[in-house]
Amino acid sequence: MSSQTGRSQETSYLKELEHVDFQPVFILGIHRSGTSILYKMLTATGCFNPVTAYHLINYHELLSNHHEQTEQQAKQQLTESFLKNGLRDRGIDRLKITADFAEEYGFLLSSQTLQMRITKKNLALFTEMCKKIQFIAGNDKPILLKNPYDFPNFLYLKEVFPNARFVFIHRHPLKTISSTLNAIRTILKEKNPYTARLSSIYDKFYTNPLLVIPLRFIFHVIPEFSVVFIAKITRKATNYYLKNIEKLLKNDYISITYEEFCLHPQETLENIMQKLSSTKIQKINAALLMSPRKVNVDNSVQKLQTSIYKSMKEYFDLFHYSIER
Repeated sequence: MSSQTGRSQETSYLKELEHVDFQPVFILGIHRSGTSILYKMLTATGCFNPVTAYHLINYHELLSNHHEQTEQQAKQQLTESFLKNGLRDRGIDRLKITADFAEEYGFLLSSQTLQMRITKKNLALFTEMCKKIQFIAGNDKPILLKNPYDFPNFLYLKEVFPNARFVFIHRHPLKTISSTLNAIRTILKEKNPYTARLSSIYDKFYTNPLLVIPLRFIFHVIPEFSVVFIAKITRKATNYYLKNIEKLLKNDYISITYEEFCLHPQETLENIMQKLSSTKIQKINAALLMSPRKVNVDNSVQKLQTSIYKSMKEYFDLFHYSIER
């Protein structure tokens, strides 16, 4: 089947989504704060319909594959294509990837608007995605969603989805900034085939050496400049959280820290499920799924840690973070 034919068939099925309802549950946090492992663990409970790599990469054939009963075949082909290209994890961490890997919906949004967070311009696409997943799943489980770009956007999410619930995860800023710096260096060092499958923007980025070479220089040779940039984005996001979190009803969210999650994974998971009024369908051992990432604070971050702390003192103090970590 040609790509054009597949999209044409997909369009013909869209009318089936008109009366599909869904409840979104957003996992939100700063980049590299532990959203991925939390996403993986909540998905493992079997209480949610997650957004997966298959949903994003094969987006324009989801309904067609469902109706033609070729979904499992398409998933198998996608997973095999990962293995064929030597892709066993994301490259930026040790999380194994398959077609069912729970992934960030922001990659799909960026294909339409270049922005990875939900806006008025891509809201219809996001809603369509959720309805497709809900329809295919054939159940009434909430849609589980993860996207760090929407961390400083949760009031808008609540406005457009009044029934939305939120799980916020926080991590020591010096660790998230260092981890983000390392992740960017990794995807700039060489083209990451998995990220390229998810993001056409990233894929096209590597066709222009005038973009790649200067960024490699900045992030490797003058990392302090990069740290200032990452810290600025982090500060803006955390300030948004501090300013607006009390505007959400207490029953609409739960806030945890990555550090507490690592120390008490089972208890933290059960607290989240209780807050979301969910009963675990599949009994899981959270401790076995938890594989904490050890992140050493980069030297360039250490040099600027005092100024980072001063600029984010309220956030540091709220979660009892210090600069001696």
